[in-house]
Amino acid sequence: MRAIMRGLTDAEFERLYGLEEQCLAAWVKVRQDAGMSCPRCDNPKIYVYDRRVGCTRCDMRWSITSGTVMADTKLPLATWFRAMHLMSSTKQCISAVELGRRLGVSYPTAWYLHKRLRHAMTEESNRCQLGSPAEGGWAPIVEADDVYLGGERNEGRGTAGKTRVIAAAERHPSGRMGAVAMAVVSGFSNEEATIFRDAHIAPGALVHTDGTPAFHVFGEGGRTHVTTVTGGKRPQRERDAPFFNVNTLISNLSTALKATYKLFSPKHLPDYLGAFCWTTNHRRNMPGMIGALCSAAASSSRLTRRSVYA
Repeated sequence: MRAIMRGLTDAEFERLYGLEEQCLAAWVKVRQDAGMSCPRCDNPKIYVYDRRVGCTRCDMRWSITSGTVMADTKLPLATWFRAMHLMSSTKQCISAVELGRRLGVSYPTAWYLHKRLRHAMTEESNRCQLGSPAEGGWAPIVEADDVYLGGERNEGRGTAGKTRVIAAAERHPSGRMGAVAMAVVSGFSNEEATIFRDAHIAPGALVHTDGTPAFHVFGEGGRTHVTTVTGGKRPQRERDAPFFNVNTLISNLSTALKATYKLFSPKHLPDYLGAFCWTTNHRRNMPGMIGALCSAAASSSRLTRRSVYA
C-alpha cells in the first residue's frame, strides 16, 4: 500500500518537467516510441528539430503535436504537462475551474484542455479487456454490475432521468482489484451488453454478475457466466465477498464525481468515466503517471473544438 501511495511530488515534477525544453524532450521521445511517419508519403524516416518534424524523402514539415489530441495547440508544452500532473496525481477528479486556476488560464481554455486529456485517457481505457490470463496461467475473475448515475433533475419516479452505466472490475486470487472498465449504455439490453462484452471482456474470462437479465450474454464467445442473486440486500463488505471489488469501484466513482462536480452532462459522462478508469488502472505506478498519459496522448486521435461543441 505504501508503494502505491508514493506518487510524483510537486517538487519532483518541477525537477523533471519544470522547463519547456524538458517537456519537449519527453514528448518527442514518446512520439518517436509510438512511431511517426510522413503523412504525405508514409516515410518512416523523419527528423525532429524544435517543435517541427521533417520528412527525409519529400521534405514535408509538420508540428510535433500534429495528428494527436494536442494538435493545433497554442499552449506551451509545460502547461500541458502541468495539466497532466494535476489530472493524474490525485485519486479524486479535478474540475476545469480548478485546473484553470492552477494553470493560470481562462476557463474555456482549461475546459478544452481538460476535455482533450480526458479524451486521450478514454480512448486508451476503451481498449482495455478484462479477464485475460496472466503470467502463471491464472486469470482474474470479472465482476460486472449495472449502475445508475445522476438524476439530480429526476423525470418522475424510479430511474427516470438517470444515466445507465455498465461497470466491471477484475478480482485477483488475493482479492485485490485489478483492471476496471465502464461504459455508458442506453439501457440494459442484450445488444448493449453484447457491445460491452466484446469491447471489455476477454474471450475465456469468468464473469460474475448479480442476475441482471441482459448480462447472460457475458457467458457467450468462450466466456463463463456465473449468476449470484443478492435479492437486493446490502452487499457484504469483506474482501472475498461477491461483488466487493465492483461495488468498491462504483463507490469510489460516486465519491469522486460528487466531490468535484455539481452536475455532469450525460454527453460528456463517457469521458469522465474513461478518465476515472484510466487513473484507476494506472494507480499502481503513480510515479509513471505522466509518462503513461503522454503515451496515451501520443496515440490518441485528434479532437477539434467543432466536434466538442457540436
